Amino acid sequence: MRILLRPKKSVMTLLCSSFRNVCVPLALSAIALLPGTNLAQARLNQHAVMLVQHGKTIEVTIQGKPFTTYHFADDFILPNTRPFFWPVLAADGTEVTIDHAQHPPLHAWQRSIWIGAGDVNGADQWTFKATPVPKQRHIKFDKVSKDGFREELVWEGKAGEPMLHEVRTVRFLSYGDGARGINICIAFTPVAGDVTFFDHRDHGILSARPVPSIAETPHFVADDGSDQCNKRTSWCDESGSIDGKTYGIAIFDDPENPRHPPLWHAGPNARLATDIFLTHPGAPKHDPDHKLGDFTIRAEETVKFRYGIVIHSGNAIAASISQKYKYFVATK
Repeated sequence: MRILLRPKKSVMTLLCSSFRNVCVPLALSAIALLPGTNLAQARLNQHAVMLVQHGKTIEVTIQGKPFTTYHFADDFILPNTRPFFWPVLAADGTEVTIDHAQHPPLHAWQRSIWIGAGDVNGADQWTFKATPVPKQRHIKFDKVSKDGFREELVWEGKAGEPMLHEVRTVRFLSYGDGARGINICIAFTPVAGDVTFFDHRDHGILSARPVPSIAETPHFVADDGSDQCNKRTSWCDESGSIDGKTYGIAIFDDPENPRHPPLWHAGPNARLATDIFLTHPGAPKHDPDHKLGDFTIRAEETVKFRYGIVIHSGNAIAASISQKYKYFVATK
């Protein structure tokens, strides 16, 4: 089944369209409202975020300590195919995600935190098995500031032809309680003709792969406080133990995203990802009343997604993930 959606003219248009006037103040407001954090602290924390661009990467530090590296033209281990964030470190320097290209044999295409999908107009934007491998080709950075960037990319089709134009706006956050965040706005516009994200077991759009010590014995928390993310939920937090200490990764789905709230790919020894498809053969039927399936973007239309990622110590309750999500939404 294929569902055609036309994006609504709403606040989501503003979310990704104004880099300076929307993303910066909103991120600051979210931090300022967190419990135990005043505005002065919020400004100090946000000013502590620093980006340094190199030829193939952008390095991100918070208060002088490494947070993550964005690989946009990377050629180590595997050919340059699609951007990803690695490593991703908690405030104390603990690595909480894994790049499986460097840790075989598990899913070499699962690269820490990345954007992708298994079948986009027939092109595999997930694995590296196709010949040629369709790329999310970095075109340029429209802007790189101290705490974020706006990037233009072109997704290639099966034959390497331009298929989908993407504007990716990223903000890095430093929360007053020590948590670290990445807010990502994605705007897709077809280059020529409709583009369909087909229902496929390798769905996305945004995925994170926790380190094995978290992924092997994960604890999940959904927006209702339950320990089950195998349902429609606005956010999902996955936490676990690393050397005896608890760390977690939360992903937020904006209420204005298509098909919100999404289903989730969340289970042991797996990535954490939203799922707006989940009708492929063998998929669990957690959503009997809401038919999903293929997702088509019409020619000359733009569809936007907004996500938040929080890297934290402690579990979801200790990290106030529910409150962080409310502020993520309120700061649109």
